[in-house]
Amino acid sequence: MTDYAKAGREKLLEIDGEAGVRVEETLNRICPDLSRYLIEYSFGEIYAREVLDNRTKEHAVVAALTAMGTAAPQLKVHIHAALHVGCTPEEIREIIIQMCGYAGFPATLNGMQILMEVLEETGRTLSLESVHAGSEGRYERGKKFLAMIAPEQERILKETFDPINPDITGYVIAFGYGDIYARGILPVRSRQVATIAALAAMGTAPPQLRFHIGGGLRAGLTEEEIVEIMILISVYAGFPAALNGILATREVAAALKDEMRSSRE
Repeated sequence: MTDYAKAGREKLLEIDGEAGVRVEETLNRICPDLSRYLIEYSFGEIYAREVLDNRTKEHAVVAALTAMGTAAPQLKVHIHAALHVGCTPEEIREIIIQMCGYAGFPATLNGMQILMEVLEETGRTLSLESVHAGSEGRYERGKKFLAMIAPEQERILKETFDPINPDITGYVIAFGYGDIYARGILPVRSRQVATIAALAAMGTAPPQLRFHIGGGLRAGLTEEEIVEIMILISVYAGFPAALNGILATREVAAALKDEMRSSRE
């Protein structure tokens, strides 16, 4: 029989280091049972799963907590954790910047403030060299990045939104992809991990979640990996968000397989 308490403490130390130990000690003074659930379920069962590596898990969790905007102390813990498992400050900053397109600038600004606090506490520094891809050709550049995850999406956006206001398609493509996705540092696959986790955790945009699940599959994520992201999200946004995300993953993956099968016939 698995000793989930032992496994959980080992995983918590691996992920969070001494910060995780302090979280358990604090909870033990308030509610030892809650501490037990956190250790045994969150880390002994969920974080101990091996489909995703620790860096990918922390990419997902930092994105989700930034986008949710309701868990600043936990975001701080997981920025510490991301650094502890080998994420660079620049990678973490990119995830937080990316969330402005999905959760808005206030969530991104708050996340950035927390990142700066963690860097001050740890003595880490950030490169201030600009990686902005440039103001010229933003839309055309964005089209290329969007096509990596959804070849037909520009046409769909134009057909859907141009009759209402054609500017919105331009903003989505030029800013969301021509500015943000084009920044580099994170590969498209990692950006899709972050976006899927954020949208699943927020639970407010099912069509966009389905779109980015498809984008994740096209960017190289497997169906199993995306399901693992949803399972991880159960810890931070609850089971309804995880269950909805898992069902969406199954449906999108099946549709994509049918599409690929039809294209070969």
